[in-house]
Amino acid sequence: MGNVLSIDTGEYSQDSSPTQRLARGYGFVSAGAHTLIGITMLTLLFLTDGSVLIKGIEVVLSLSMLVASLLMWSELKLKEQQTPGGVLLAGDLALAASFLYLGVAIPAFHQGYVTPTFALAQFITVLIGLIAGSGALALAGSLKVARPRGAVRFSDIVRDGVLLITGTILFGIGLSQLALADLKAPQWSWISFLGITIPGMLLLVGREGVKERCEGVRGWRRVPAQLLIELLLIVGLAIMLYGSYANLTLGANGYLVGIKGSAAGFRLWLIAALLLLGVRGGFKLIFGHRHDRLWYRVLNNLLYAMLLIPFIYGARSIFTGQPPLVRIGAAWPAVVPILIAAILLLVVGRAVDQKGCA
Repeated sequence: MGNVLSIDTGEYSQDSSPTQRLARGYGFVSAGAHTLIGITMLTLLFLTDGSVLIKGIEVVLSLSMLVASLLMWSELKLKEQQTPGGVLLAGDLALAASFLYLGVAIPAFHQGYVTPTFALAQFITVLIGLIAGSGALALAGSLKVARPRGAVRFSDIVRDGVLLITGTILFGIGLSQLALADLKAPQWSWISFLGITIPGMLLLVGREGVKERCEGVRGWRRVPAQLLIELLLIVGLAIMLYGSYANLTLGANGYLVGIKGSAAGFRLWLIAALLLLGVRGGFKLIFGHRHDRLWYRVLNNLLYAMLLIPFIYGARSIFTGQPPLVRIGAAWPAVVPILIAAILLLVVGRAVDQKGCA
Protein backbone atom coordinates (compact mmCIF):
# COMPACT_ATOMS: atom_id res chain seq x y z
CA MET A 1 0.00 0.00 0.00
CA GLY A 2 3.05 2.23 -0.07
CA ASN A 3 2.57 3.08 -3.73
CA VAL A 4 -0.18 5.68 -3.66
CA LEU A 5 -1.41 8.32 -6.05
CA SER A 6 -1.41 11.68 -4.28
CA ILE A 7 -1.68 15.27 -5.40
CA ASP A 8 1.11 17.20 -3.71
CA THR A 9 -0.20 20.75 -3.58
CA GLY A 10 0.76 21.88 -0.15
CA GLU A 11 3.97 20.18 0.95
CA TYR A 12 7.12 22.15 0.76
CA SER A 13 10.52 22.15 2.33
CA GLN A 14 10.97 24.25 5.46
CA ASP A 15 14.59 24.79 4.52
CA SER A 16 15.71 28.42 4.87
CA SER A 17 19.13 27.73 3.41
CA PRO A 18 20.81 29.76 0.66
CA THR A 19 19.15 27.40 -1.82
CA GLN A 20 15.73 28.42 -0.51
CA ARG A 21 16.65 32.09 -0.68
CA LEU A 22 17.90 31.56 -4.24
CA ALA A 23 14.56 29.97 -5.11
CA ARG A 24 12.74 32.99 -3.66
CA GLY A 25 14.93 35.32 -5.67
CA TYR A 26 14.15 33.42 -8.84
CA GLY A 27 10.49 33.61 -7.88
CA PHE A 28 10.64 37.40 -8.13
CA VAL A 29 12.31 37.11 -11.55
CA SER A 30 9.65 34.65 -12.70
CA ALA A 31 6.77 36.79 -11.42
CA GLY A 32 8.18 39.86 -13.15
CA ALA A 33 8.66 37.93 -16.41
CA HIS A 34 5.07 36.68 -16.38
CA THR A 35 3.82 40.21 -15.77
CA LEU A 36 5.81 41.66 -18.67
CA ILE A 37 4.69 38.85 -21.00
CA GLY A 38 1.04 39.44 -20.13
CA ILE A 39 1.40 43.19 -20.73
CA THR A 40 3.17 42.53 -24.05
CA MET A 41 0.39 40.19 -25.17
CA LEU A 42 -2.21 42.86 -24.36
CA THR A 43 -0.18 45.55 -26.16
CA LEU A 44 0.17 43.44 -29.31
CA LEU A 45 -3.58 42.95 -29.20
CA PHE A 46 -4.09 46.64 -30.04
CA LEU A 47 -1.38 46.66 -32.73
CA THR A 48 -2.86 43.86 -34.84
CA ASP A 49 -6.10 43.26 -36.69
CA GLY A 50 -8.44 40.30 -36.52
CA SER A 51 -12.00 39.18 -36.01
CA VAL A 52 -13.91 39.88 -32.83
CA LEU A 53 -13.65 36.21 -31.88
CA ILE A 54 -9.85 36.16 -32.30
CA LYS A 55 -9.47 39.38 -30.31
CA GLY A 56 -11.71 38.05 -27.57
CA ILE A 57 -9.66 34.87 -27.24
CA GLU A 58 -6.42 36.86 -27.21
CA VAL A 59 -7.79 39.05 -24.41
CA VAL A 60 -8.64 35.96 -22.33
CA LEU A 61 -5.19 34.44 -22.90
CA SER A 62 -3.42 37.71 -22.11
CA LEU A 63 -5.38 38.03 -18.88
CA SER A 64 -4.61 34.39 -18.09
CA MET A 65 -0.90 35.19 -18.28
CA LEU A 66 -1.44 38.13 -15.92
CA VAL A 67 -3.36 35.85 -13.55
CA ALA A 68 -0.35 33.51 -13.59
CA SER A 69 1.85 36.46 -12.64
CA LEU A 70 -0.55 37.40 -9.82
CA LEU A 71 -0.35 33.85 -8.50
CA MET A 72 3.44 34.13 -8.45
CA TRP A 73 3.33 37.52 -6.73
CA SER A 74 0.86 36.25 -4.12
CA GLU A 75 3.20 33.35 -3.35
CA LEU A 76 5.99 35.85 -2.73
CA LYS A 77 4.10 38.64 -0.97
CA LEU A 78 1.44 36.87 1.08
CA LYS A 79 3.35 33.81 2.26
CA GLU A 80 6.58 33.35 4.15
CA GLN A 81 7.58 30.59 1.76
CA GLN A 82 6.41 29.67 -1.71
CA THR A 83 4.43 26.46 -2.02
CA PRO A 84 4.90 24.02 -4.90
CA GLY A 85 1.15 23.86 -5.56
CA GLY A 86 0.76 27.60 -6.11
CA VAL A 87 3.87 27.93 -8.26
CA LEU A 88 2.93 24.83 -10.26
CA LEU A 89 -0.51 26.29 -11.01
CA ALA A 90 1.07 29.56 -12.17
CA GLY A 91 3.51 27.74 -14.45
CA ASP A 92 0.85 25.48 -15.96
CA LEU A 93 -1.45 28.46 -16.59
CA ALA A 94 1.37 30.39 -18.27
CA LEU A 95 2.29 27.45 -20.50
CA ALA A 96 -1.31 26.81 -21.51
CA ALA A 97 -1.84 30.49 -22.32
CA SER A 98 1.37 30.56 -24.40
CA PHE A 99 0.52 27.49 -26.48
CA LEU A 100 -3.06 28.63 -27.12
CA TYR A 101 -1.94 32.19 -27.89
CA LEU A 102 0.39 30.81 -30.56
CA GLY A 103 -2.44 28.74 -32.01
CA VAL A 104 -4.69 31.80 -32.24
CA ALA A 105 -2.19 34.48 -33.28
CA ILE A 106 -0.26 32.62 -35.98
CA PRO A 107 -3.30 31.62 -38.10
CA ALA A 108 -4.38 35.28 -37.99
CA PHE A 109 -0.98 36.22 -39.43
CA HIS A 110 -1.28 33.71 -42.28
CA GLN A 111 -4.77 34.99 -43.00
CA GLY A 112 -3.36 38.49 -43.54
CA TYR A 113 -4.57 40.14 -40.34
CA VAL A 114 -1.09 40.64 -38.87
CA THR A 115 2.09 42.00 -40.43
CA PRO A 116 5.23 39.80 -40.42
CA THR A 117 6.88 42.12 -37.89
CA PHE A 118 4.09 41.84 -35.33
CA ALA A 119 3.68 38.11 -36.02
CA LEU A 120 7.36 37.66 -35.20
CA ALA A 121 6.85 39.70 -32.02
CA GLN A 122 3.98 37.40 -31.05
CA PHE A 123 6.11 34.34 -31.77
CA ILE A 124 8.98 35.64 -29.64
CA THR A 125 6.52 36.49 -26.86
CA VAL A 126 5.26 32.90 -26.93
CA LEU A 127 8.80 31.51 -26.77
CA ILE A 128 9.57 33.67 -23.73
CA GLY A 129 6.26 32.62 -22.19
CA LEU A 130 7.14 28.94 -22.64
CA ILE A 131 10.55 29.51 -21.04
CA ALA A 132 9.10 31.50 -18.12
CA GLY A 133 6.30 28.99 -17.52
CA SER A 134 8.75 26.08 -17.56
CA GLY A 135 11.01 27.96 -15.17
CA ALA A 136 8.07 28.24 -12.77
CA LEU A 137 7.58 24.45 -12.95
CA ALA A 138 11.25 23.88 -12.15
CA LEU A 139 10.90 26.29 -9.23
CA ALA A 140 7.88 24.34 -7.98
CA GLY A 141 9.94 21.16 -8.12
CA SER A 142 12.71 22.73 -6.07
CA LEU A 143 10.21 23.59 -3.32
CA LYS A 144 8.72 20.14 -2.91
CA VAL A 145 9.70 17.64 -0.25
CA ALA A 146 11.46 14.43 -1.26
CA ARG A 147 9.03 11.84 -2.61
CA PRO A 148 9.08 8.27 -1.23
CA ARG A 149 10.70 5.95 -3.77
CA GLY A 150 8.08 4.21 -5.88
CA ALA A 151 5.26 6.56 -4.82
CA VAL A 152 3.32 8.18 -7.66
CA ARG A 153 2.42 11.84 -7.30
CA PHE A 154 0.32 13.54 -9.92
CA SER A 155 2.06 16.88 -9.40
CA ASP A 156 5.49 15.29 -9.99
CA ILE A 157 4.23 13.60 -13.15
CA VAL A 158 2.90 16.89 -14.52
CA ARG A 159 6.02 18.91 -13.64
CA ASP A 160 8.63 16.60 -15.09
CA GLY A 161 6.52 15.59 -18.10
CA VAL A 162 5.71 19.16 -19.09
CA LEU A 163 9.33 20.27 -18.56
CA LEU A 164 10.49 17.45 -20.84
CA ILE A 165 7.89 18.34 -23.48
CA THR A 166 8.46 22.10 -23.46
CA GLY A 167 12.24 21.84 -23.47
CA THR A 168 12.11 19.33 -26.33
CA ILE A 169 9.73 21.49 -28.38
CA LEU A 170 11.90 24.57 -27.85
CA PHE A 171 14.92 22.53 -28.92
CA GLY A 172 13.07 21.37 -32.03
CA ILE A 173 11.95 24.91 -32.87
CA GLY A 174 15.52 26.18 -32.47
CA LEU A 175 17.00 23.49 -34.72
CA SER A 176 14.33 24.05 -37.39
CA GLN A 177 14.90 27.83 -37.36
CA LEU A 178 18.69 27.41 -37.41
CA ALA A 179 18.77 26.85 -41.18
CA LEU A 180 16.71 29.95 -42.03
CA ALA A 181 17.94 33.34 -43.16
CA ASP A 182 15.78 35.08 -40.53
CA LEU A 183 13.82 34.05 -37.48
CA LYS A 184 10.22 33.81 -38.63
CA ALA A 185 6.78 32.92 -37.30
CA PRO A 186 5.81 29.26 -37.85
CA GLN A 187 2.73 27.70 -39.43
CA TRP A 188 -0.17 26.23 -37.48
CA SER A 189 -2.65 23.37 -37.91
CA TRP A 190 -5.09 22.60 -35.11
CA ILE A 191 -5.67 19.10 -36.50
CA SER A 192 -1.99 18.21 -36.26
CA PHE A 193 -1.64 19.89 -32.87
CA LEU A 194 -4.69 18.29 -31.24
CA GLY A 195 -4.65 15.01 -33.15
CA ILE A 196 -0.93 14.15 -33.21
CA THR A 197 1.18 16.46 -31.03
CA ILE A 198 -1.10 16.30 -27.97
CA PRO A 199 -1.33 12.46 -27.96
CA GLY A 200 2.47 12.33 -28.12
CA MET A 201 2.65 14.76 -25.20
CA LEU A 202 0.17 12.72 -23.16
CA LEU A 203 2.23 9.59 -23.77
CA LEU A 204 5.34 11.35 -22.46
CA VAL A 205 3.49 12.60 -19.38
CA GLY A 206 2.09 9.12 -18.74
CA ARG A 207 5.63 7.76 -19.04
CA GLU A 208 6.60 9.83 -16.00
CA GLY A 209 4.01 7.96 -13.96
CA VAL A 210 5.37 4.61 -15.16
CA LYS A 211 8.89 5.79 -14.31
CA GLU A 212 7.89 6.76 -10.76
CA ARG A 213 6.01 3.50 -10.22
CA CYS A 214 9.01 1.45 -11.41
CA GLU A 215 11.42 3.11 -8.96
CA GLY A 216 10.65 0.41 -6.42
CA VAL A 217 11.44 -2.45 -8.81
CA ARG A 218 14.45 -4.52 -7.75
CA GLY A 219 16.63 -7.26 -9.21
CA TRP A 220 16.45 -8.44 -12.80
CA ARG A 221 13.00 -6.86 -13.25
CA ARG A 222 14.70 -3.48 -13.45
CA VAL A 223 15.91 -4.29 -16.98
CA PRO A 224 12.50 -4.80 -18.66
CA ALA A 225 11.09 -1.91 -16.61
CA GLN A 226 13.82 0.43 -17.82
CA LEU A 227 13.37 -0.87 -21.37
CA LEU A 228 9.66 -0.04 -21.21
CA ILE A 229 10.39 3.47 -19.89
CA GLU A 230 12.86 4.23 -22.68
CA LEU A 231 10.59 2.76 -25.38
CA LEU A 232 7.76 5.00 -24.20
CA LEU A 233 10.15 7.95 -24.45
CA ILE A 234 11.17 7.08 -28.02
CA VAL A 235 7.61 6.46 -29.23
CA GLY A 236 6.22 9.55 -27.51
CA LEU A 237 9.01 11.74 -28.89
CA ALA A 238 8.53 10.41 -32.43
CA ILE A 239 4.78 11.10 -32.37
CA MET A 240 5.17 14.55 -30.82
CA LEU A 241 7.95 15.56 -33.22
CA TYR A 242 5.93 14.48 -36.26
CA GLY A 243 2.92 16.40 -35.00
CA SER A 244 5.08 19.47 -34.39
CA TYR A 245 6.61 19.18 -37.88
CA ALA A 246 3.21 18.91 -39.56
CA ASN A 247 1.87 21.70 -37.37
CA LEU A 248 4.64 24.30 -37.06
CA THR A 249 6.58 23.66 -40.28
CA LEU A 250 3.88 22.65 -42.76
CA GLY A 251 0.74 24.01 -41.15
CA ALA A 252 -1.06 20.99 -42.60
CA ASN A 253 -3.06 17.97 -41.53
CA GLY A 254 -0.40 15.45 -40.59
CA TYR A 255 -2.76 12.55 -41.33
CA LEU A 256 -2.89 13.62 -44.98
CA VAL A 257 0.70 14.80 -45.51
CA GLY A 258 2.41 11.49 -44.88
CA ILE A 259 6.07 10.68 -44.32
CA LYS A 260 8.51 11.02 -47.25
CA GLY A 261 11.15 8.63 -45.92
CA SER A 262 14.95 8.78 -45.92
CA ALA A 263 17.33 5.87 -45.46
CA ALA A 264 20.09 8.11 -44.10
CA GLY A 265 17.65 9.81 -41.78
CA PHE A 266 16.31 6.49 -40.53
CA ARG A 267 19.82 5.25 -39.78
CA LEU A 268 20.61 8.39 -37.80
CA TRP A 269 17.31 8.22 -35.94
CA LEU A 270 17.80 4.52 -35.19
CA ILE A 271 21.31 5.13 -33.83
CA ALA A 272 20.00 7.91 -31.57
CA ALA A 273 17.11 5.71 -30.39
CA LEU A 274 19.45 2.80 -29.64
CA LEU A 275 21.77 5.11 -27.72
CA LEU A 276 18.82 6.32 -25.67
CA LEU A 277 17.94 2.70 -24.96
CA GLY A 278 21.44 1.35 -24.39
CA VAL A 279 23.69 4.15 -23.19
CA ARG A 280 21.25 6.35 -21.28
CA GLY A 281 19.13 3.42 -20.15
CA GLY A 282 22.24 1.54 -19.03
CA PHE A 283 23.50 4.63 -17.21
CA LYS A 284 20.26 4.78 -15.25
CA LEU A 285 20.41 1.06 -14.45
CA ILE A 286 23.96 1.36 -13.11
CA PHE A 287 23.72 4.69 -11.31
CA GLY A 288 19.98 5.01 -10.69
CA HIS A 289 20.48 4.47 -6.97
CA ARG A 290 22.26 7.87 -6.99
CA HIS A 291 19.08 9.68 -8.00
CA ASP A 292 19.32 11.83 -4.89
CA ARG A 293 22.65 13.23 -6.13
CA LEU A 294 22.53 16.35 -8.27
CA TRP A 295 25.46 15.23 -10.45
CA TYR A 296 23.54 12.11 -11.49
CA ARG A 297 20.43 14.04 -12.49
CA VAL A 298 22.44 16.65 -14.41
CA LEU A 299 24.45 14.01 -16.29
CA ASN A 300 21.36 11.94 -17.03
CA ASN A 301 19.53 14.93 -18.49
CA LEU A 302 22.63 16.07 -20.36
CA LEU A 303 22.79 12.67 -22.08
CA TYR A 304 19.18 13.15 -23.16
CA ALA A 305 19.85 16.65 -24.53
CA MET A 306 22.91 15.44 -26.46
CA LEU A 307 21.10 12.45 -28.00
CA LEU A 308 18.07 14.61 -28.79
CA ILE A 309 20.05 16.40 -31.51
CA PRO A 310 20.61 13.35 -33.80
CA PHE A 311 17.13 12.09 -32.84
CA ILE A 312 15.49 15.30 -34.11
CA TYR A 313 17.65 15.56 -37.25
CA GLY A 314 17.02 11.92 -38.08
CA ALA A 315 13.27 12.20 -37.47
CA ARG A 316 12.94 15.36 -39.56
CA SER A 317 14.90 13.70 -42.36
CA ILE A 318 12.44 10.81 -42.31
CA PHE A 319 9.49 13.22 -42.35
CA THR A 320 10.83 15.41 -45.18
CA GLY A 321 12.80 12.89 -47.25
CA GLN A 322 15.79 15.23 -47.18
CA PRO A 323 19.31 14.23 -46.01
CA PRO A 324 19.92 14.79 -42.29
CA LEU A 325 22.36 17.66 -42.79
CA VAL A 326 23.09 20.40 -40.28
CA ARG A 327 22.48 23.72 -42.01
CA ILE A 328 23.23 27.03 -40.32
CA GLY A 329 21.67 30.15 -41.80
CA ALA A 330 21.90 33.83 -41.02
CA ALA A 331 19.25 33.45 -38.29
CA TRP A 332 21.67 31.65 -35.97
CA PRO A 333 22.32 34.64 -33.63
CA ALA A 334 18.60 34.78 -32.82
CA VAL A 335 18.33 30.99 -32.57
CA VAL A 336 21.22 30.43 -30.15
CA PRO A 337 19.32 31.92 -27.14
CA ILE A 338 16.40 29.57 -27.88
CA LEU A 339 18.72 26.56 -27.91
CA ILE A 340 20.47 27.68 -24.73
CA ALA A 341 17.13 28.13 -22.96
CA ALA A 342 16.01 24.68 -24.13
CA ILE A 343 19.22 23.06 -22.85
CA LEU A 344 18.92 24.85 -19.50
CA LEU A 345 15.34 23.64 -19.12
CA LEU A 346 16.16 20.07 -20.11
CA VAL A 347 19.35 19.78 -18.06
CA VAL A 348 19.27 22.24 -15.16
CA GLY A 349 15.50 22.72 -14.85
CA ARG A 350 14.72 19.00 -14.84
CA ALA A 351 17.64 18.23 -12.51
CA VAL A 352 16.27 20.74 -10.00
CA ASP A 353 12.72 19.47 -10.46
CA GLN A 354 13.67 15.79 -10.03
CA LYS A 355 14.52 16.11 -6.37
CA GLY A 356 15.86 12.89 -4.89
CA CYS A 357 13.52 10.30 -3.41
CA ALA A 358 13.32 9.69 0.31
